[in-house]
Amino acid sequence: QPKVGWWCGALGPVSLPRGCQMDVAASYNQRLPWPAVMDVSPEDRPVAIRTSSMGSTPLDTHAKRLRSEAELDSCPLHEPDEPPLKRMEFTPCHSPTRAEQTPPEDMASVMPPRRLASVGFGTPISGHPICCPLVSELRLRYGMHQTQGPRSSMEDRTVCKLERANGGFAPSHGFFAVLDGHGGSAAAEHCAERLHANLLGSHHFPDLVPALQDAFLRTDASFLSWAASPGRRAKESHAGAAAVALVVTPNHLTVAHAGDCRAILVKKEGATRSFEALTHDHVAERSICAEEADRVERAGASNEPGSVRVGEHDLPMTRAFGNLRLKVAAGRDWTQEAANAQVVTALPDVSVFARGPDDLAVVVASDGLFGEVLSSEHVAEYTRAALQENAATGDAEGMAARRLVERAIHHQSSDNVSVVVVSLEPSEGSAESPDLLREDSTATQSFSPGRPTVLEKLSLPFGEAYPEEVRARRSLSPEEERS
Repeated sequence: QPKVGWWCGALGPVSLPRGCQMDVAASYNQRLPWPAVMDVSPEDRPVAIRTSSMGSTPLDTHAKRLRSEAELDSCPLHEPDEPPLKRMEFTPCHSPTRAEQTPPEDMASVMPPRRLASVGFGTPISGHPICCPLVSELRLRYGMHQTQGPRSSMEDRTVCKLERANGGFAPSHGFFAVLDGHGGSAAAEHCAERLHANLLGSHHFPDLVPALQDAFLRTDASFLSWAASPGRRAKESHAGAAAVALVVTPNHLTVAHAGDCRAILVKKEGATRSFEALTHDHVAERSICAEEADRVERAGASNEPGSVRVGEHDLPMTRAFGNLRLKVAAGRDWTQEAANAQVVTALPDVSVFARGPDDLAVVVASDGLFGEVLSSEHVAEYTRAALQENAATGDAEGMAARRLVERAIHHQSSDNVSVVVVSLEPSEGSAESPDLLREDSTATQSFSPGRPTVLEKLSLPFGEAYPEEVRARRSLSPEEERS
């Protein structure tokens, strides 16, 4: 009985034997352009800007990674036969969303069939009249893969977008995000639909550091308002999502994260370091994140080993979207508490890095890939190998993402697994392009007089900081608390 997989063609999804799938893929891959060659350079790249919000764990703290990954690194790095993936499910398409970026109808003649199911699955190919110039300008290619794994439902969501320059106001950029939902997919779905739009709509934009912080908080406020509105089921107040978002501009990488999703920068072969951690988990363990544990206790919650607890509810991370029952201490109204007094806050840590010649790719993934499954060193090794082996296919990034997902399932990952791989090409020596990053980037600046900055919003009641998003101004009833 041949293995059967799903393929989305011009007439809809059909099931094909695996061998037929490979034949079809090969015929299309022959039409795709070869990727540019990336040279290796030993030069290192300094950190341009770094934030550590509300006294969170400094970004150079590697305690958890060293503790958990030391054991993972001792596992042999080998490639046994791959088991079949379990219940594959892809994220609904989120890119491109604007009408002028919608692929033309004749794209079916040049785009591989599997990409018709989701434009965000891989880099738009040369036949796309809008996105292809952005790929060249940003010097990147990307691919995404995810699986439901052994879980009963798919709670992860991913976003892959290329945004063209807007009349000189903001240069072009790529936006890539992984949202790891818990307690259902409602929070992850909500954030996938609104996070990038809120970034573009922030009055701080195009200054990315405060704009990303503002976008995370605004998105959180709108979801909490939805979750707390009358008529919602009690389960929906449990929904939340960890998140990591990557913004790629011609000269910089900007990463914002809240929770335990991760991003690593994979270096080229021969570089002084194999990879660089771009995020560090917000976890509820004092031995790892002492400052974050102190912040949680100041907010009125208890910080037990491995979890934050408010009443009868707990969570193994200290930052996330949603989680209405854990947003503030028991007996308090989340609309009246300031963001800097929240227990489980969505305020992200944001880091900005200058792109360097030895940067190979960024891997953005949920904790179904990392966590206690694969070490960052293993992820970097698999990514380098997959990009090299599939360089001639035109979809090396998508194949690398698939390799990482399959490795996680092989190593008994018990969670949904979502991976985005963004490969980076070095500059060709031309004059530097305008960038979204301001050299004097700071959350204390405001580009709209009379409107509060992000730092000012942190001290305001959440309902006053984001009045348009917070419409349901009420706390959970005692009956809901007991349910």
